Amino acid sequence: MCGIAGTYGFGDAELIRAMADTIVHRGPDGDGYFVSDGVCLGNRRLAILDVEGGVQPMTNEDGSIVVVYNGETYNYPELREQVLRRGHRLHTTCDTELIPHLYEDEGIACAARLNGIFAFALFDRRLGKLFVVRDPLGVKPLVYHAQGGRLAFGSEAKVVLASGLVGAELDETSLHFSMNVRYIPGTRTLFRGIHRLAPAHVLEFDGGEPRVYPYTSIDWTPDESRTREEWLEGIRTNCASAVQRQLLADVPIGVSLSGGIDSSTIVAMLRRASDAPIKTFSLGFGEPTDELEDARFVANTYGTDHHELVLHEPALDHLAAAIRHTEEPKVNSLQLYLLHRYLGQHVTVALSGLGGDELFGGYDIYDYTARAERFGAGATGAAVRMVAPVLEWTARRAAQLGRPQLDLPIRQLEWLAASGDDARQYLLLRNAWDFNNQLMRRVYTPEFVERLAGATREGFDEYFDSGFAGDSPRSRVLRTEFSTKMVSDLLHNEDTMSMAHSVESRVPLLDLDLVRFAARIPDRIRFATGKKGLLKDAMRGVLPDRVLDKKKWGFTFDPVEQFGKDLGPMAREVLTPARLRASGVFNPVFVQRVLDARPHQRLRWHYFMLWQMIGFELWREIFTEARPHLVGRTPA
Repeated sequence: MCGIAGTYGFGDAELIRAMADTIVHRGPDGDGYFVSDGVCLGNRRLAILDVEGGVQPMTNEDGSIVVVYNGETYNYPELREQVLRRGHRLHTTCDTELIPHLYEDEGIACAARLNGIFAFALFDRRLGKLFVVRDPLGVKPLVYHAQGGRLAFGSEAKVVLASGLVGAELDETSLHFSMNVRYIPGTRTLFRGIHRLAPAHVLEFDGGEPRVYPYTSIDWTPDESRTREEWLEGIRTNCASAVQRQLLADVPIGVSLSGGIDSSTIVAMLRRASDAPIKTFSLGFGEPTDELEDARFVANTYGTDHHELVLHEPALDHLAAAIRHTEEPKVNSLQLYLLHRYLGQHVTVALSGLGGDELFGGYDIYDYTARAERFGAGATGAAVRMVAPVLEWTARRAAQLGRPQLDLPIRQLEWLAASGDDARQYLLLRNAWDFNNQLMRRVYTPEFVERLAGATREGFDEYFDSGFAGDSPRSRVLRTEFSTKMVSDLLHNEDTMSMAHSVESRVPLLDLDLVRFAARIPDRIRFATGKKGLLKDAMRGVLPDRVLDKKKWGFTFDPVEQFGKDLGPMAREVLTPARLRASGVFNPVFVQRVLDARPHQRLRWHYFMLWQMIGFELWREIFTEARPHLVGRTPA
């Protein structure tokens, strides 16, 4: 696990070292560089495999293929045997060394052979071509900027900024998306001109325009040939194989344990595979949503070496540090930042339960989607659609009143009015609010509203085309979540918050073989027994009933509780009228009315909004007002 950096068409040894130094947290164990033929490649190493010998960059036998790599290849043992049988010479037991030899034999299509989490850059010196590749599910990040025949790329935007090829300027459309769905979907970032490489894609560059194209995909075609029992057995088998495969490491490994189904499944599979000690870790905040007792029960059940910590220091004191690493305002990153700070004191690799909800429909949104489907059918749906214009007019007029307490019923009216529009109903459930112009004008300054050039749904409509995932609205929601929120929100958080503390987070429930298996489960089986019911049924008899039947909380803060503790005071300190006028984005009147309103659960949406606003103001200070320490020099 490492961080990578690179340029094509400019740069030198000094510049690439400065770029790599911005992500030293990703690789505190060493660095390495390649500078030749107009290309600079850099690597910061977190040693996981072959601690002594796995120094990067790595090459093939004659040095014509050069690779820097971030991640892990879980099917490395099998691929290594194949490479050796083909007559290649390997000098380490590091998975990175396979890449140049696989490329020699198969071209860049070799990336489809890798079951792992990775982003790598491969330079073919004979062709003068650079290939930058991201793993099939987007577990590891890769961002880039290209202009005028020059390219800068890296594991984080800080790397690209340090190249000097692009400045730290706000992408206002991305900020708007972030304020609506609390993350930035697609290939945009909060920095104008810096883009994410999409999962399962290659960026090919030789000094002209970059070519970006897919190298693999997930087949979601329902497989009707298996019985329900065969699917259940396949889930158990693939979960066990995934956990076993992802133990590949020469350093200590632990498990982030919440006591829920997903992380408990990982612990159970570990215990089935071995009697060796298992380290588990849990973090609480002294709040009602803490799950420490549940985690302790699982740890006792499976005899793990359990560690838990209750954080008593103000969590928001660490928000600026978290934003420096996540590089955008995020309401759900801080708890992961603090958890991995704790984990990093004990282990280098952590297994996370992320993925179970995404593969097996574990969120409330699937219940709401099923309800909307039933509600929108027949005479009831037809009647609602007839009065939809009246509902929308009422919602707009109510929003004009400017009373935060009315915003929840306003959004409920809008959701009813959207009957028959699956994309709009989905986005309203995911907190989007820019369908209502009156809300827009309350939240933003008039000048910002006039400048906005994009609407949130533009990043989602493609996922609700009828051909995207069959005829089921829930299936389309699951595919949408898998392609957008999982990648750009959950996995982004998991990577940046773990690597902030030099911890490699692995996600066994998103193992490529398990995903490819589960993707083909028919809707009639996947959703038959409720939220995540199929995974629960598969683990019945493997996990205790207490784990399978517990209420889902999620590893998060209660915004109302936080508003009464730290969020309210911090909002008053940061979101002052003078500061808001200076940044020119948010309307000070909206902020003040939220702060003045009596705290209530109806205002959860507003408290998350305050959190995002605070996060943006901190981002602006860190990246646009303190640019000199992040940006290198203008490229020669």
